Amino acid sequence: MEFVSNLIWAIVIVGLGFYTLLFGRKVLWATLGVMALIATARVLAIFIAGVDSGRQLIDLGAWDLVGIAFAAGALGVILGKFKPGIAVSVIGFIAGADITLWFYEISSHLIVEVARLSEQVALGIGLLSLLLGGLLGAWLVRKYGGEIIIIVTMLVGVQLILDGFQLDSKSSLTAIMIITLALVGVLVQYADYLREMESKAPLIGTQQADSTLDFFQSLELDEG
Repeated sequence: MEFVSNLIWAIVIVGLGFYTLLFGRKVLWATLGVMALIATARVLAIFIAGVDSGRQLIDLGAWDLVGIAFAAGALGVILGKFKPGIAVSVIGFIAGADITLWFYEISSHLIVEVARLSEQVALGIGLLSLLLGGLLGAWLVRKYGGEIIIIVTMLVGVQLILDGFQLDSKSSLTAIMIITLALVGVLVQYADYLREMESKAPLIGTQQADSTLDFFQSLELDEG
């Protein structure tokens, strides 16, 4: 039974990873749902359950925490559907917080053991770092738009795929896979982004031409 549940979980995670990697920018509501689910699961796993990843919550049987993570994902989908402008900022916030959480995982041992701070202080530093990282991510997404969304969804997609396959992070094969997936994700999404920009360009040119024509017509009327 455990094997079946792990297999189903791996298939779902890898499927979501490829979807986010290739189409994350176009369907923001789905992207936000996935990111909210995964990020919430990771935060609960690290700060509440004391494990390294959201996947381990299932192994521990912490179904209450898993339920909270899925509820956060559902809220992300609803927000993305009805408030896409806000959803963009939330995607940036989650991405920034998630990257900060990765650095916190690396440095938390140094904070406790080397700096000899209490675990409560380390927890406070971690939560403050998550907030600052999230705010920075939200600002970057609002400022640079589509290009940052492509990078964010690429990183999330790659992370999900690696988590689903449970690959050894120290393996050279894993490194090659990461680079390949990252390049494919960026190229596919950026090509689609350029096509959208090209399709909008004629409309912008027509609007500019119409405004110029109206300007000269108004001049002729004034002269008359």
